[in-house]
Amino acid sequence: MSVRPSPLSLVMVVCAFAGALSSCARDEATEPGGAQTGAAGTTTTAPLAGTPGMNTAGMTATQPPVTAGSSGSGTTTANAGAGAAGQTGQTSQAGQTGAAGSGGTTAAQAGVGAAGHTGAGGMGAAGSAAGTGGAAGGGTAGQGGTIDPSCARWPTPMGSEPVAATIRVSGKLDGKLKRYAGTGALGGGGQDEGQDPLFLLSDGATLENVIVGAPAADGIHCEGSCTLRNVWWEDVGEDAATLKGGSGSQVMSIECGGAKKASDKVFQHNGPGTMRITSFVVEDFGKLYRSCGNCKTQHERHVEMKNIDATKGNVLAGINVNYNDTAKFENIMLHDSSMKMEICDRFMGNSSGDEPSKLGSGSDGKSCVYKDTDIQWAP
Repeated sequence: MSVRPSPLSLVMVVCAFAGALSSCARDEATEPGGAQTGAAGTTTTAPLAGTPGMNTAGMTATQPPVTAGSSGSGTTTANAGAGAAGQTGQTSQAGQTGAAGSGGTTAAQAGVGAAGHTGAGGMGAAGSAAGTGGAAGGGTAGQGGTIDPSCARWPTPMGSEPVAATIRVSGKLDGKLKRYAGTGALGGGGQDEGQDPLFLLSDGATLENVIVGAPAADGIHCEGSCTLRNVWWEDVGEDAATLKGGSGSQVMSIECGGAKKASDKVFQHNGPGTMRITSFVVEDFGKLYRSCGNCKTQHERHVEMKNIDATKGNVLAGINVNYNDTAKFENIMLHDSSMKMEICDRFMGNSSGDEPSKLGSGSDGKSCVYKDTDIQWAP
């Protein structure tokens, strides 16, 4: 028997069929949405490249797949070293923060590397400088208290040359290491003042390779700047050499030589200017240098001594402090076991001809200038 459905039943069937279709439609609509969300979650690492897809992921934050997207964002943030970005839940911002963090890390590493190279270089330079300084200091210490060996040995005369009248020198005279000794009017060898010299040097002249024998009269006079090089006095008469002239800028240079038997002075300074004595050997003497203490015309005078070897003497220099004289000493060797030899005597000079009064001795840092290390003592 056939049963005919009632109109109500037909309506219910149609409604059920329509509902099924509606349900499927809803399922299909949901699946594509989930797929898109899942894709966004999968591409959460894209923030490092700054892709726009991040914003879509942010927009679907209310859907369940966003949880997966947030997890991906958290991983990305951990790789970038920015935990705060993961807390915001905004994938796109987390990606930007992560990129900035990576850049910052790279820059920091580069900076550290540069600093390390610079530090190493600095240490190397400092070590090199210290080594050089030490070597130089050692060399100086080794040379202290000595002079050029060629200036410490008395030469052997290469012949004799008698001098009956003063020899005038203009320019340069090479004595070839002959012995020059006074004769006739220049045959005196005492300490009388006013004797004529064996040699008279004009301003700018040079006398070299000369042995001054006895009698020596008043030795050598310079009328201005002059140079005495490799000159040796075997027996000093009145004075070995005297600087006269009238210019405050004149210089008398005694370079490499020696003198013996000077009962009073070796070098006398009457005019103004400076006397420089270097690499000189002296023995059996009263004073190596004296600034005139009672000349009628007085001047400011200066003496500089360097590389001096002295034996059996009283004092190296005598100066007048009231005329602003100065005496400077460097690398001095004194052979005196009793250590009684004076380095520098200070006087009150005058122009009246009276005997000058002595004020004191030793370094004062102003007139007599030297350090303890500039003076060495030996037997």
